[in-house]
Amino acid sequence: MSQLKLQLCETYMVFLFFNQVSFVNSIATAKGGTHVDYITNQITNHVMNFVNKKNKNANIKAHNMKNYLWVFVNALIDNLAFDSQTKETLTLRQSSFGSKCELSQDFLKNVSKSGIVDSHLSWATFKQSKDLKKSDGTKTEKIHGIEKLDDANKEGGKESDKCTLILTEGDSAKALALAWLAAVGRDYYGVFPLRGKLLNVREATAKQLTENKEIGCIKQILGLKQHKEYTNVKSLRYGHLVIMTDQDHDGSYIKGLLINFIHSNWPPLLKVPSFLIEFITPMVKTTHKNGTKLSFYTMPEYESWKHNLTSNASGWSIKYYKGFWNKHIKGRKRVLCKS
Repeated sequence: MSQLKLQLCETYMVFLFFNQVSFVNSIATAKGGTHVDYITNQITNHVMNFVNKKNKNANIKAHNMKNYLWVFVNALIDNLAFDSQTKETLTLRQSSFGSKCELSQDFLKNVSKSGIVDSHLSWATFKQSKDLKKSDGTKTEKIHGIEKLDDANKEGGKESDKCTLILTEGDSAKALALAWLAAVGRDYYGVFPLRGKLLNVREATAKQLTENKEIGCIKQILGLKQHKEYTNVKSLRYGHLVIMTDQDHDGSYIKGLLINFIHSNWPPLLKVPSFLIEFITPMVKTTHKNGTKLSFYTMPEYESWKHNLTSNASGWSIKYYKGFWNKHIKGRKRVLCKS
């Protein structure tokens, strides 16, 4: 290929299909061909990489770019090969062109500034939003198809703002929560067990978010809608959300991921009084022989107390707790009744 001339339409437009005007050795190739593909692929690959770097969740493919282009190519090539006698499509392989025509970085940068990047970024944002809305919840009295959910009796109704959803760390904690609720009734309390650690939504891709079953379940149970601004809980199925996990590092991590999930999508909701509640239990309990009892909810708190005992350490008995099953059920029932 001794000479290859090309132009990109200066006026940026979005077409329903790819447009091209091309010539090879002064022959009009109405349907394009390998010479047009050679140039177009360089443009689409550059723009695709540029868009995906700006938005890691965009997942734009090269063929998505093609419909945004109108390419003009004028080429001089030896040993031509066409698909038919009408010579509408050049079929000669690129490796047989005889030379290369690599587009300059300046040219590709100008293409990126034409508006095609902004259009694809907007399209990617719209598509992600549309996909996430598929798992939106709504304020309804009954929902079906969510495994292991024990709904409150009055959720989604006139008194939904008084209802509390308890998210537990696994099935064991759920069973214990249900045992506790036997003391206060099930009208205003629902329970749903989390399966391990929640997805970190700030680092997840759009595909991971849309395919994560647990996040979708939480949205549907609470009645959360993507991109909605919540200043109160009147449109939700539950007015309160309780996080019930062990007082260890894993439990703290799960709490953080859940708070991160709410803050990332509905930040104002965390400012609603009493919407998000942490259910905490002591990690350490100490009892003195004189009857004095102390409870510590963090290990640093306990270690500080222990360090300050010095010579007064005698007479204390210490008991460590890790999981909920190690707590006294009657004591936890009293906590729920008082709250």
